[in-house]
Amino acid sequence: MALGFEAPIVLPVSPVDQVDGWKTLGQARSGETVGGRSRPWSAGAGSSALATGLVQMAWVLQRVSADLPEVSCTTRPHTWLSGRANLFLWEAFVSGTAKPVPAGTSQHAADAAAAAATFAERLESGSLDEADVVCAPMSSFNLAAATAVYAQMTIDVDELHLPAQVYR
Repeated sequence: MALGFEAPIVLPVSPVDQVDGWKTLGQARSGETVGGRSRPWSAGAGSSALATGLVQMAWVLQRVSADLPEVSCTTRPHTWLSGRANLFLWEAFVSGTAKPVPAGTSQHAADAAAAAATFAERLESGSLDEADVVCAPMSSFNLAAATAVYAQMTIDVDELHLPAQVYR
């Protein structure tokens, strides 16, 4: 099973070992800048999607965990593909030119269909390891892993500090 959320699920954390590390707090993740325009996760749309998506993800994962307590979770494609986890969490980044025009449906449904199609294409082509948006060179705060822990799912706690996959 794979679940994609159209909300930031991994955030960059500025270096704490640099005196001026605080200056990069809230800046765009690498790959969020499109056509010279920065759309950082902390901007209006990103922070709103983060707040809404985080509680939605917590609710969904709690429901899955309650109904299927044996489910193990990951944000690492190779862990899921190898069968060491049976739930893969990923971020759908549907924005800018990638945003579809809804045809006979809502914008949310069109966005979800576009995200699912992108995921299916990547799964088929074997490119799930190729993220379009990354936190590097900063470290990652993996909110999907933190939410899985909150929902009492089995997940490697090291994933809290590892990048999650973001597909545009």
